Amino acid sequence: MSEGLANIIVTALGIYMLIGLLTGLAYMFGGAGKIDHAAKGKGLPLQARLLILPGVIGLWPLMLKKLLTQKEPPVS
Repeated sequence: MSEGLANIIVTALGIYMLIGLLTGLAYMFGGAGKIDHAAKGKGLPLQARLLILPGVIGLWPLMLKKLLTQKEPPVS
């Protein structure tokens, strides 16, 4: 593998992770309440939100789609 190709791969992964981090922060501080009623407001502690963050970073395309298309959950 050439050095140029390695730089492209590392840069692409860095951009992917940065977008994932931004999506994860948006999810942690507001978006989680759109998907799950129990997470609305102060319902989900910070420790639980931090546990979710790595998964959201890795799966950000799916989570971003869900955040943009999900309606407010019904209150039961």
